[in-house]
Amino acid sequence: MDSASLSQTFFAGEFRHQIDEKHRVTIPSRWRRNGGVEEFLLVPEQNLQCLLVMSPNEFGRLGASAANAAGLSARDVRVFQRQLHARAQHGSADKQGRLLLPDDLCKQLDLKGEVALVGGAGRFEIWNLARWKRAHQDEHPTYQHVANLVGL
Repeated sequence: MDSASLSQTFFAGEFRHQIDEKHRVTIPSRWRRNGGVEEFLLVPEQNLQCLLVMSPNEFGRLGASAANAAGLSARDVRVFQRQLHARAQHGSADKQGRLLLPDDLCKQLDLKGEVALVGGAGRFEIWNLARWKRAHQDEHPTYQHVANLVGL
């Protein structure tokens, strides 16, 4: 799969995996691409609730979205892009599909033991399990409301 199609990938589902003593977590097999080493950018979510894991193309798309967003000043775009790039870290999954998470991000986001990997459009999230359970429960009424509006 080429890198252009990676940015359009949907990571569907919720999975629970263990982070090992080396801070590696296995990416679900359904989410793996070429069977080889995969490159990702790891960015803590802006409210430090979870870790966002995305392809380089998806990361670039975020920067381009900010640059093209109506209502943002040139300064706002520069600040956003500077902060986004400063917070991002490179990561790669090995041939076994294990993604090495940086120690500092694991500490900052309390990622240890069993975690939840949650799918999304073009990226997935890694959550502290207790924090994910609370967010999932808190967000359920909003999900129901929007589901009703869109006819799900």
